[in-house]
Amino acid sequence: MIAPGPASPASPAATAGSPRPPRSLHLGLAVRPGDAGGFRLAGAEVREVAPGEEAAAFRELLGDPHLGVLAVEEELLAAAPPRLLARARERGLPVVLPFALPRRWGEPGRGQSWVAELIRRAVGYGVRIGSGGGAGGGR
Repeated sequence: MIAPGPASPASPAATAGSPRPPRSLHLGLAVRPGDAGGFRLAGAEVREVAPGEEAAAFRELLGDPHLGVLAVEEELLAAAPPRLLARARERGLPVVLPFALPRRWGEPGRGQSWVAELIRRAVGYGVRIGSGGGAGGGR
């Protein structure tokens, strides 16, 4: 985890006499062993979870009070204990964001249904995700 820097003298935390600087939420990723290289090269905090270690890993990750978003490879998410995921949904944080790593060149994203469900829960109605003629539109 990346630790926040000290509060500056002009920050509200420093002027209010708080003993600790405020901590911001961070992004975490969970993948199977061997899939973390590119994420680490980009500077992301990644947890590699081996088969059989899912319960302990998710218990630790979902218990981190400073984790705002947990991006999880969808095959790993399928092995996560449903009770832990339900508790995270009830708390609202971290937001669990599934994603799919392509396993072959040119393979389309497989995580669209998960993202569509996450959006449906957040906004209250379903949306269609897919290529609809480009971004931005000309309206």
